[in-house]
Amino acid sequence: MKVELIEKDEESATFLVKGANTGLMNAFRRAIISEVPTLAIHEVYFFENSSPLWDEFIAHRLGLIPLKAEYGTYDENTEVSFTLDVSGPATVYSGQLVSSDSSVKPADDKIIIVKLMDGQKLRLEAKARMGNARMHAKWQAGLASYRYVYRAEVKDPEAVKKEGLDPKQVEKENKSSMGLSDATLNVLKDVEELNPDAVELKRNKDQFIFYVETYGNMTLPELIRAATDVLSRELEELAKVIG
Repeated sequence: MKVELIEKDEESATFLVKGANTGLMNAFRRAIISEVPTLAIHEVYFFENSSPLWDEFIAHRLGLIPLKAEYGTYDENTEVSFTLDVSGPATVYSGQLVSSDSSVKPADDKIIIVKLMDGQKLRLEAKARMGNARMHAKWQAGLASYRYVYRAEVKDPEAVKKEGLDPKQVEKENKSSMGLSDATLNVLKDVEELNPDAVELKRNKDQFIFYVETYGNMTLPELIRAATDVLSRELEELAKVIG
């Protein structure tokens, strides 16, 4: 199997994967979106809340704030406390949560929790624990998707032009290692649906475009490493069962 990086920024990356199959791609996708362990606020104790939002609503919002922590520095026994004590008038942001562990903090300081009017107050303590998205979406570390690498044979150039796509662009993308772009592929699928004889889409069954994005709980390399660790552990467990 060969992996080629197509594009990357701080939060996301796109890869070209060759010599793989849908089973492997889907296993890696599922590991990223549901198996990677992260920290998230799980318990909230309210001491004073005269805000417009009731306790349960604020607790839910706190749980969905991504918490940034270095992968490998926490386990199922990890517990991190956060305190919050704000009086109105004020907008309460995630960055105002005070952590008991300086290495664990909200991934984004500008997430609004609630707005307080004059005389209103919010005072609470929250506890973060480890979990994964199979337990609850608040523990989800990122998202991932994949699709086949497609190429196309244009049999009716006029039909393609009617949809606003230049057939020469299709020829150019056919020669690329990535195949058709998402935009071109979507147009050609519409053409194929309207006129099946106008275009023939061909997919490489062992080549995929794989996309991954982190929610900020961990860096992109950490997210990919964590998903790989999850798959490795599961395969080791399977090997033990088989004997």
